[in-house]
Amino acid sequence: MNFDLIAQILFLCFFSLVLASLETQIEGGFGWAAKLPTWRPRPEAWYARFYRKIMSGRELTLYHVLIFNLVLLFFHYPYFAGQNWNWSSELTTISLFFLVIVVWDFLWFVVNPRYDFRDFWAEKVWWHKKWFLHLPIDYWFAFLISALFYIKFSISATLLKEWLVIFVLFLFFTLATGLFADAAGIFRIKKNIDK
Repeated sequence: MNFDLIAQILFLCFFSLVLASLETQIEGGFGWAAKLPTWRPRPEAWYARFYRKIMSGRELTLYHVLIFNLVLLFFHYPYFAGQNWNWSSELTTISLFFLVIVVWDFLWFVVNPRYDFRDFWAEKVWWHKKWFLHLPIDYWFAFLISALFYIKFSISATLLKEWLVIFVLFLFFTLATGLFADAAGIFRIKKNIDK
């Protein structure tokens, strides 16, 4: 197995963990910026309706626009540091971005000391409205989009195999983080912390 690939995925999983941890400090136990004093457009605005449509009914907030763009900018840094840009590398970058979004979101539930991970169910997570096989439907769409971008919308078995290896590495490191956090008690619910 390619050590560089493992190191890259490990770095991106750690980056996702830092993002999730930071976001738990910002949002507390209230997901999707429910209690943040952030700009929210009028619900009837066309761009708010469009955003809700592509984001499975979630509200548009300036906080989310900024944080998603910050992460997307971070992913493009290598192109400003000398890596050659081309459409193929851009599709790979976006593919990894979609995987990081899922890992980051999932780890929010794992590491949030104000949220009980045992409540990671459709009935308890109001901002993920549709679920399939115990995961938000958005995760499944992100996996599909990531795979399609990685294989460059082709039928390349080699690229699909590479993406599956990347996906398994992300899955492994994410589950390892969750098991470690649980075993170490690092992010256990603290009864005295206000949500």
